Amino acid sequence: MTTFYRSLSDTLASPAVFPDRCVGCGRPKEAESRLLLKRLVTRGRQGKQQTVTWESAIPHCRRCARTTQTVFLAGCVPFVVGLLGVGLLVMALVTAGALRLGLDEVGQPNNANALIVGAFAGLLAGVAGGFVAELAARLVLLPFLGPALLRAPLLTAQLLSDSDYVAGLSGKLSPDGSRVTLAFTQPEIAREFGTLNAGVWTRPA
Repeated sequence: MTTFYRSLSDTLASPAVFPDRCVGCGRPKEAESRLLLKRLVTRGRQGKQQTVTWESAIPHCRRCARTTQTVFLAGCVPFVVGLLGVGLLVMALVTAGALRLGLDEVGQPNNANALIVGAFAGLLAGVAGGFVAELAARLVLLPFLGPALLRAPLLTAQLLSDSDYVAGLSGKLSPDGSRVTLAFTQPEIAREFGTLNAGVWTRPA
């Protein structure tokens, strides 16, 4: 991996310049994929939360563009199925158990303690279920998608780290949302990117 970084404010003022060929394999550019980074950050003395966003069109050949979409669906679909299936089941079981224990009778009348506990347990179990479902789907699809599936991080990891991935390139925002980091898998493409953005994007020391 070859990494570059730049402050978010500078990047928004002057977008990154990518080589006019596929960042995934180096073939001529035929399509574009979207790299979208989002992070919820806390700013100011009052601790106001704000969503920070960075987006860029990434040059791809048709094959790498299709691979990016396929890999995303290969992770997204099983993750959502696992999230909803396991999450809703656990939520229903925990809520029913909490009702039997009389949790709604604690505190204010007509509260929803059981539902709150059930929803929290369902969310945690759903994320775990989505992770397991995505991992299982990747193992099944690995013979068909090959190295592209191995290079792409798990969707769960991307959600937790607020990162994004397209064929040949991954991006991430810093915890405070002030810096964008891009990591290239192809050294030659990374060198071209560095030349096109000399003095603008910086490589770590």
